[in-house]
Parts: sequence; structure tokens; C-alpha cells
Amino acid sequence: MPGPRDSSYDLTIDVIDMITLEKSKCFARAATQRTPIAIAEGGFLPASPVDPLLAVSFRTLEYFRRLRLRKASYSVEAFAKTVCDLYGIPYRRRFRTAISDTYDVYLSILRIVDGRVKTYLGQDGPNWRVKNACPACTCKVRRGLTTDVKMLTRAYSHCEADLEWDRMFCIDGNNSLKRIAKIGDREIADRREFTASDYYLLADYVDRFKGEVKSTRRQDSAGHGRRLRDDVLKQCTQNWKAAASDAKKKMWSIFEETGVFASACRHGFILWVVDMVRSGELAKYALAIVAKALEVFEDRLLIGYDIGCTFDGTIKRSSLGPEFVQLKCRCIVNAFHGYSHSHSCQTVNHPSVIKGAGLEDFEGMERAFSASNELAVITRYASKYHRRMHIDRHYAQWDDDKYANLGTMLYNNYRQALEILEEEVPLLEYWLAENGCREEDLDSWQQEESAYFATIGKVTEADQFAVEYVTRLREYWDRAADSMSAFVTTIREDYQASATRSRSSRATTDYLRDASDTLKREAEMRLLREQRDSALRDVIALELRMGINQRWTPTTPRFIETAQWVNKHDYRLVLEELHRLVVQRLFELQSMNLSHTGTSVIAKSLQRRSKAIRRALRAYNQAAAKLNPPQPPLDWTKVSHYAFIELLRDTRNDLQDKRWAQSNTQEYMKKSRKIKRAREEIARCNIEVRRVHTAVLLENEKLDTAVKTSRTERNPISGAIAEYSDRRQAVNERLLGAIAKIYALKGFTGNPTPGRRKGSSTIPVASTLPTASETPTHDPEDSGNDGEDDEYDEEREVEAMRMLDFANNLT
Repeated sequence: MPGPRDSSYDLTIDVIDMITLEKSKCFARAATQRTPIAIAEGGFLPASPVDPLLAVSFRTLEYFRRLRLRKASYSVEAFAKTVCDLYGIPYRRRFRTAISDTYDVYLSILRIVDGRVKTYLGQDGPNWRVKNACPACTCKVRRGLTTDVKMLTRAYSHCEADLEWDRMFCIDGNNSLKRIAKIGDREIADRREFTASDYYLLADYVDRFKGEVKSTRRQDSAGHGRRLRDDVLKQCTQNWKAAASDAKKKMWSIFEETGVFASACRHGFILWVVDMVRSGELAKYALAIVAKALEVFEDRLLIGYDIGCTFDGTIKRSSLGPEFVQLKCRCIVNAFHGYSHSHSCQTVNHPSVIKGAGLEDFEGMERAFSASNELAVITRYASKYHRRMHIDRHYAQWDDDKYANLGTMLYNNYRQALEILEEEVPLLEYWLAENGCREEDLDSWQQEESAYFATIGKVTEADQFAVEYVTRLREYWDRAADSMSAFVTTIREDYQASATRSRSSRATTDYLRDASDTLKREAEMRLLREQRDSALRDVIALELRMGINQRWTPTTPRFIETAQWVNKHDYRLVLEELHRLVVQRLFELQSMNLSHTGTSVIAKSLQRRSKAIRRALRAYNQAAAKLNPPQPPLDWTKVSHYAFIELLRDTRNDLQDKRWAQSNTQEYMKKSRKIKRAREEIARCNIEVRRVHTAVLLENEKLDTAVKTSRTERNPISGAIAEYSDRRQAVNERLLGAIAKIYALKGFTGNPTPGRRKGSSTIPVASTLPTASETPTHDPEDSGNDGEDDEYDEEREVEAMRMLDFANNLT
């Protein structure tokens, strides 16, 4: 029998344990055992690796980790004060330092454990997370395969079809997660770089796209400035900081990182994150994420961005353009943000008009940022290492919550689409029958509306040349007259004859002044002659282009006729512009339902549009005065109340006879689009539900095998693998319950059986799904813990003990 244990090497130190509230503890230690290991075997983590005087229990650290995952703004100091309150003592900074230091070590241990578990499960390959985190996006099912012989025929008839868009995701930037930069010569103690995250794209990768796309300002052939398309894009981009001028995007120099630029799939899973460094939302951040998506994903990507209308052109002008076009990808604007864009942009880029977009609003990043904004409290003054670590852990927990609620999200989407069909289809059918129309007519009117806003205000090439010829001809005549009289007809107002001039020194001064004036007049004359010659060259070029053999004169009948046409043409142009702005505003107000919206961003966008209308109104009054006979001027009051419909008959794009412009027709065109998107949503959900069903069953089988094998092999991380398996399978059971509810929906049209994952030879064994009554109702935006608090605490206890066992083996 072994002799009595030598207790001379035991040590007693102060401890922090919010469960037992012990103030000190004696740790047994062998003669050859290191002090930190002895303390860890006792369930505590020392605050120092050498001669520790204080230790924190693993249970306390685990509780703090869980609290911070659920409340991102919960600081170490607040937790330390809570612990002091439990101990019944005043706040001690020593506790805060000890908890902060041990918490960093604790998280490092967990990252090692998680890394080894992922390696054992084969989840550590390049880009594994973005390729597998969201089973609804990634677990593609091979066609026509089922494990149920009775369902064989139905499986083939409901196989996974090709979707219009293979992957849909959104991108956006957020400037709340700033970090104060180094001030002066102050040295920063913590110089570590957090590189353990697979969410972040490296700065070197992002900087590849720095300054790649230059801003371009195209001029039309007639020299009238930007084309209408550029004007429309300008109206869209001026509403958003992401597309504002550099002067408006300068950040305070006191910040090093000014926020994050991130992306998420349509189900809310975070794809990649980029730090914005001393800048606003530069194009390089978005281009880097698009480049990574093109590298990792397949074709047909649909990307939502609040300035997607302009960013689509940015991508195509970049080095990514050829591949982006070849893979049939495109950018659109987010649903809610889209209502601040011009109506001409909405008819092309809003999700409600995009075939295959379903009911997706592409506002996933707004939801993610709403949650991550709580991190700003603890990241503003954190070190670079801790800031990135906190962001990484927050988004990892965010993804875990999204996975737990994935089935409920699909259930809610499916039910929403069914409700739309149930409510809207009868109304649309009744209206079509009452008006003698078909659904194809609504599609035709939609195309007419898009074409109208794409062409309104534009002039033909022949009109442009006629306007330019008369303009250049008049300019040439003006320059010729000015150059002839610029010198010989110029006499100073204070000129005096030489006979009356004094012969004093004043005469010399006058002479020098007159000589200087003469040189200035000669320079002006040379400039006018150059302008005259330049105008003449333009006139000759236009005459050759238009086939004019004899130059027109002011008495030429064709010149008189064209001059009158020019005046009317200018009048129509400004009237078209005024018309476009007002009609556009009408449709924007209707589409966004302003009376039920209180968003300041949209209100400001309408104010900007009103300013544009006022400018167009001034231009109209100037052009109207030149007509023969002149048109009466308009004032803002009349235009703002849209009481000038009769005037709009002068425009080429008159809306009087356009069926789609009628408010009643517009309403049912929107209903028709909504119904189409609902049907697309059902088709996509049918595919995604089966993907999730297949992925869950495959994962459960893989986890069961991994747990058995690791125990047989006596693997040191078998406890961690078993703990991960228990938690994951509990979540998977919840997903299967939500899937059962989807299959039980009245109107479900998908295949209620699992399939074979594309690229895999394994067919999952179909298990009995929970009944719909056994599945709790849960909102997709909730945290995912409703009704599970008691069970959750017990699991947390087990996890802490298993982690401790592994930490011992680690050392």
C-alpha cells in the first residue's frame, strides 16, 4: 500500500468562485508537479503562471463567457463588481485584473479544444465554415434519390431543381465598432494579433483592390454633361454614406479601425468580415468580399447592397468584371433601402422586381449590426487583439443562434408565402376578370414602366446633332463678332488727348498704364480668335456629319425653322426633366407608403428630390419664356400639388394613355409581383428544407460514429467530442421538429424525405420526425433558449468539467 501523501508541497492561495464563494483554497501538489497544473486539477485557473497568489474557478469563467455571449456589452469590470457584491466586499481592482487575465487564457484553451474537435471531425479544411455552416445554402441534394421506396416516384417528381440564383447574400458596412488609435508616442502593451478567426479577410487580400476602380464621368456626344443614367445613379448614391464623396466619408483621425464591413447569407449566417481602417465604406472592402465569394462559391450570385445599383457597375469596371459577368452574378439594392432610391432605379434593382429573389429582403446585415452594436462599449478602447477576438466570438455565437433557429425561419418564410397566395391570388384573379385583362398584361405593363423610366428625358441622335449645330453656329457668329471689335472699338473712359496732357512724370505713368491695357486687349483678342477658330472647326465637323453643303445664315428658312425647333426642343427637355422628377416622386411616395413610415433617411431623400424639382422648375421657366408665344411660368405651389397634368401633354412621354400609370393598375401590378415572389419563395424553401433535413441526419450519424470511435481510441479529446455531439444533436432535434411542422403545413409541395448530398455516397437513414405538437413555436429573431434554461445550466456544468479534464491532458 502506498504511504501517506507528502503534503509539504501543498499550497493555499486566494480564489474567486462565484458558486461556493470560497475566499481561499488549499491545492494538493506532488513534488514534481507544476503549480499551475495542480491548481487546474483543483478546478481553478491561476492568474499568473509563476508563483500565483490568486486563482479563478473554471465555473466562474464559464459563467462569464456565457453571459458575455448573450450580452455583448457586459464588461469584465461589471462582472468583477458583481463578484465582489456576492462576496460582500467593496470592489477590488485586483479581482478585475485576475478575471481579465484568466479569461484570456481560458478562451485560448477553448480555442485549442475547438480546433482539435474540428480537426477530428474533418471540419478544418480551407473555407470549410462558409461552405458548410448554412446547410440550407450549401447541402445540395442529388436529384431523384430517396431512402423510402414508397416515395421513389414522388422523389423523382420533386427533385432539387436549378434555382434562378445559386446563392443570395448581402453586404454592408457598420461604423459602430471603432477602436481608438495610438495617441502620440504612447506605447501599447498588448501588441498581439488575433489570427485565429476564419471570419476575417486579411488586410493584404483586401488591399489588392485598393484604388482599382477610378470614378468616371461620361460625357454624351453633344456635350450636354452626364447622361440620364448617370443622373439617376447620382440621385441614388447621394442618399448613402457608402457612395458619398470622399470628403463626406473622412473619419476622425483618433480611430484606427473605423468599423467593419461584413457579409451574410440570406439565412443570416456571417460569411466574411473586413476591418475598415481609417476610412469609410471604400469600394475595396466590398470588392474583396465579392472576390472571395467568386472564389469559393459557384455561379449565379445575387448580392444585396444599399448602393447595389452603382456597385454593380463598380464590379464590372474592376478586374472582377469578366468573371462576375461570366458567372451571371448581379447586385441589387436592399428592400427597405431601395425605397430611398429613385423610382427608375427601383424598377430595375428592387428585390420585388428581381426574378428568383423570392421574399428575401437582403437586410440581413442590418439585423446583424443591430446585435453587434452592443460590442461598441467594450471594443472602443480595447487592444487590437481583444477587439477582433470579441467580434469573432460574437459572430460565432450569432451563427450558432441562426443555426438553432434555421428551421423556424424556413417555417415562417413558408407560411408567409402561403398566406400571400391565399390572400392575394383571389383578389388578383377577380380584378383581372373585372377588367378583362390577363396576368401577361401585367408583365407587359411592368416592362413598359421600366422602359419608360429608362428612356424618359433622352433625345435621339439626330436631335442632338441639330441642337448642337445651331448652338455651335451661334457661338461661332458671336466669337467672330467679338474678335473683330475687341481691339479697335475699345477706348478708355478716362482717355485724354495728348495735347492736354501734362509733360510731367505723370505722362510716363499714363503711358505705361495705356501700354499695359493694350497688351491685355491684344491677349483678349487672341483668345477670342482662338475660340472663334475652335467654334468654326466644330461647325465644319457637324456640317460634314449632318451632310450640310451650304452653311445656314440667320435668314435661311431652314435656320429659322431649326432655331424655333431648338427653342421648343430646349423647352421639351426641361419639361421632360421636370416631368420625370415629379412622376418619379409620385411613384416613390406610392411604393414606400410614406404615411406609415417615420424614417428620417427616406424623408431626407424626398427633400433632396424636392430641391431637384425646384431647380428643374427654374430651368423650365427660363425655357418657356423663349417660346413664341411664351408659355406662362409655373410656381412651386402648383408643381408640388401636381396640378399641371394638362401641361404634361407637351412631353413625348405623356402618361395620359399609359395603362400602367393608373394607380389602380399599379396596385395590382405590385400584387402580381408579390405573388410571383411568394411562389419563388415556396420553390426555394422546398429545396432548402430538404437540404437541412439531409444535413441534420448526416451530421447526427457522423457525430455518433465520432463519439464511439474517439472513446474506443481513448482519444484525449473524447470528452470534448461527446460534449459537442450532445449539444449539436440537441439543436438538430429542434431543427427536425421545425421541419416536421413545415411538412405538416397545408399547402406544402416539397419532398418530405431526406436525399443524398451532392458529392457524397452516404444516404442518411431517415428517422421519425417529431410531431408538430412536440415542436415549440419560436421566433427566428429570438436568442434560441426559450424553455430550455434549466437544462442548459446542467449542460454548462458538464462542459466546464470536461474542459478541465482536457486542460490537464493538454499540459
